[in-house]
Amino acid sequence: MAEADPRWSSGDSGELLDAFEQFPGFVWVFEGPELRVVAANPEVRAAVGNRRDLLGAPFKQAVPELAGQHIFELLDQALRGTRTRGYEQRILTDRHGDGRLEETFYTFDITPWRAPDTSVRGVIVQAVDATEVVVARRATGSTATSSEQRDHPAASLILELQRSLLPYTLPVLPRVQVAAHYLVADSDLVAGGDWFDVVTLPDDRIALAVGDVVGRGAAAAAAMGQLRAVALQALLSGSSLPSTLAALDDFAGHTTATRAATTCIAVLDPVAGTLEVASYAHPPPLLIDTAGVATYVPVLPTGPLGTFSHAATVQTTTLRAGDVVLLYTDGLIERPHRSLDDGARALAAAASAARHDTLHENTTVPDRLPDRICTLVAERLGLADGGYRDDITILAAHLLPAPVPPLRLTLPSDPTALRTLRRQATDWLAAIDAGAHETSDLIHALGEAAGNAIEHAHSPDTPATFSVDATLDEQGVVHLCCADRGRWRPPAPDAGARGRGLAMIRGLVDQLDVVRTDVGTDLRMRRRLGKPTVVTGTAPRPTITHQRAPMAEEMSTRVVDTPHGRTLEVYGPMDMVTTGRLHAEILRANRGGSLSLTIDVTAVSHLGSSGVRLLHGLAADLEELRVAVAPGAPAEAVLILTGLTDLITRPDAPS
Repeated sequence: MAEADPRWSSGDSGELLDAFEQFPGFVWVFEGPELRVVAANPEVRAAVGNRRDLLGAPFKQAVPELAGQHIFELLDQALRGTRTRGYEQRILTDRHGDGRLEETFYTFDITPWRAPDTSVRGVIVQAVDATEVVVARRATGSTATSSEQRDHPAASLILELQRSLLPYTLPVLPRVQVAAHYLVADSDLVAGGDWFDVVTLPDDRIALAVGDVVGRGAAAAAAMGQLRAVALQALLSGSSLPSTLAALDDFAGHTTATRAATTCIAVLDPVAGTLEVASYAHPPPLLIDTAGVATYVPVLPTGPLGTFSHAATVQTTTLRAGDVVLLYTDGLIERPHRSLDDGARALAAAASAARHDTLHENTTVPDRLPDRICTLVAERLGLADGGYRDDITILAAHLLPAPVPPLRLTLPSDPTALRTLRRQATDWLAAIDAGAHETSDLIHALGEAAGNAIEHAHSPDTPATFSVDATLDEQGVVHLCCADRGRWRPPAPDAGARGRGLAMIRGLVDQLDVVRTDVGTDLRMRRRLGKPTVVTGTAPRPTITHQRAPMAEEMSTRVVDTPHGRTLEVYGPMDMVTTGRLHAEILRANRGGSLSLTIDVTAVSHLGSSGVRLLHGLAADLEELRVAVAPGAPAEAVLILTGLTDLITRPDAPS
C-alpha cells in the first residue's frame, strides 16, 4: 500500500475513495456557483437513474426535474453559507428517463463545502433513504405527528380548537374540486388566527376565502372564528363581494382582536369561468394553468380590515377549463432574510412544478390535483429554515374541464341486477369524487332501495324493471332516485324482521322521500358530500393516499378456529342473492348450534336488509352470537342502524 500523503488528515486517499464508493448512504459533492457535480457515490447515482455525463455537469441541468421542489434553493443557500437539514422529505426524480417522476423519501443534510481559507467552495449533501420507514409508519396508521402530540398533551387540544373553528369538510361539487390544508407553526404549538372557507352561494357560484388575524393564542383564534362567521353569514345571505368585505371591515373596526386582520375573497362562477377577487392587505391569489404556468392575480392593495382604509377594489379575471386558483396566508411565503417577492417566486415555482410534473402511478402523492398542489407546496416550502414560523393556510380550487354526467340506469327487477347497480353506482360516485365512507353509505342506501323495488313492486301490465337516476347538484348534494312501476306488496305474515329497509336508508342519507305515483313508487334520496380539510400541528409529513379497494361481488366464507371460539369470515355482499347460501354456511360452521359463533363481516361489501334479517334470526336462535366488524368497515353503520349494536365485537376480541 502506498504511503499516505501527510496532507490527508483522514487517511490514505485511495482507501478513502474506496470507502466513498461503498458508503451505504447518499453523498453528493458540488463545486462552484454552477453546482458542478464533482463527486457522487454509486448509491446516489443510481437514485437518479445513472445518467450519462453526470460528473462535471451543472446539477440543475443534469437533474432538471428537481426545479420547483425547493432543492435547488437549499443548495443555493448552502453556497451562501447556510446549512439545512430535511426530515423524510419527498423527492421526485425521473429515474428511468421516461418523464414519469418516482418518489423517494430522504432525511438529508445540506452543508457548505469550505476551502482552507473558509470561503465556500461548494456544497456537500448527505442523505439516507427513509422510504421504508415512511411507508411502514403510514401503513400502521401511526405518524410522527401523533408521537409529538403524546409528548405535548396540549397539542391535541390546540388542534381540536382549530378544527372546531374551521370548516371540517369542503363541498364536493360537479364543476370545481377544492382542497384546503391548515398547518400550525412548528415554532410554538399555539392556536393561531388563520382561517379559510369555501361557500356555495345561492346563485351556484362559489366563494373562496382566506384570512389572517394578528397575533396568536386563544384571543386570535376566537377573533378568527368571529370573522369567518361574519363572512359566512354575509355570503349565504346573498351579499355581493363588496358588501361582504364591507361587513368584515366594519366588524373588524369594533374589536381590538380583529382590527388589522387581512383577508382575500374570490368568487368563482364555474359556468362562465369568471373569478372576482378583492383583498384587504392580503397576498394575491395564484393561478396555475394546464401547462403549469403560474401567475398572480393583479389585486389593487388596500389597508387591513378595520383600519379605515378605502374600500377594496374588485378585480375580475377569467379562468380556463383546467386552471387552478390558489389562495394562501402570508406564513407560506414569509421567511427571515428573504423578501416577500422572493417568497412569492418560490411559491409560484413550487406550485408550477406540482401541477405540470408527470408522476409515476406508484407515488403516494394525492391523485386529486388540488390536494396534490397543497401537499407538495406545503412540503417543499416548509424545507426553508426547518419549517414554518407562522401558521399557514393553503386553499386550492380546480376548475374541471366538464362536470360528470348524471347516472341513468334501467335494470331488470331481478336480484342479479344488484351487482350491476353497485358496480356502476360505485364508478359514478368515484367519478364525482365522493369519499369512501360516503360511497359506502350511498351504495348501501341505493342497494336497499333497489331491493325494495325488486322484492315488493310488481305489475302485470309493465315490464319488470326499475330505474335509478343519480345527479350531483351545484350545491354539492347527491340526488338519488330509485323508481319502480308497480305496487308494493304488503309484508307476508312471516316477514319477521322486515320493515327495516326504509329506516336503514334514512340513517344513511340526509333525506328520504317515498313518493307514490299513479304508475309506481319513487324513493328519492339526498346526501350532501364533503371532503375533509387537512389540519396538522407539525411540519407536513408525507401522506399515503389509499386507493379504493375493488368491491367483491362474489360471496365467500372461511371458518377460523380461535382460542375464543369459532369465527366465520364473510367476504363480498350479504344481500338477497347470497343470504340463502350464507345461512347454510353458518349452520355448517356452527355444527347444529352446539357452539358459540362469531360472524366477521369486516370484509362484507354490502349488508342489505336480507342479511340483517338473517343476523336477527340467528341472534334469536343461537345460544351465543357475535358479529365482528372493524371500525369504519362498510357494514358497521348498517349494524348500528338496524338494532344489532349489542352483537358487535371487534375482530380477534375475546368473548
